Amino acid sequence: MKMKKLLFLAVMMVFFASCEKDPDLNKLDSSFTVYTNYDDEAAFENYDTFYLPDSILLGGQGMRTSYWKDENAQKLIQTVANELTDRGYTRIDEREKASLGVQLSYAEQTTQITGWVNGMYDGWYGGWWDLGFWGPYWGGWYYPYPVSYSYDTGTLIMELVDLTARPSSDDSKVDLPVIWQAYTTGLLSGSSHINMSLAQESVNQAFEQSPYINR
Repeated sequence: MKMKKLLFLAVMMVFFASCEKDPDLNKLDSSFTVYTNYDDEAAFENYDTFYLPDSILLGGQGMRTSYWKDENAQKLIQTVANELTDRGYTRIDEREKASLGVQLSYAEQTTQITGWVNGMYDGWYGGWWDLGFWGPYWGGWYYPYPVSYSYDTGTLIMELVDLTARPSSDDSKVDLPVIWQAYTTGLLSGSSHINMSLAQESVNQAFEQSPYINR
């Protein structure tokens, strides 16, 4: 298991007023942090295509599943897509034919502790994305790297999942491998005006400190 460097980026806190309910990344703390982690046995050069949904799943909503789909969400999604495309991967619309799946989640008004022990999931986070979204052959979540951390209100989480590890039989199931994870903390919600340049910068930084994601 390898843990990539932690980067602390100093930013100015910006304040705007609004009553709109859309999640936003406007009110940032005095710094935000980008963490990345990955499966050091994953051969990233062997993947060629990726499927990226057109929405960001929102955490911290209780039992209700909701998605962020507005213009600002699309900007963040496109930033992720551009990073993967620049590294030689092709975005496709047919989920069942992609070799990589991309999961984007935003923790709104939430503080949690999440942990994995011996690669198996031990926490609440895996419930955000429904395994059935990626296909009926997945039986659970699998993280090849043990992780334990905390995150606060306004956390953007990015994950790459290996969609090639499917069972040989339709009657059997395998755990869905998460081969890369990144999250940036310090992105606080509270206004409809989003500082997209800082949010996109955190996405770019996550990929910059992950040079192994490349064909």
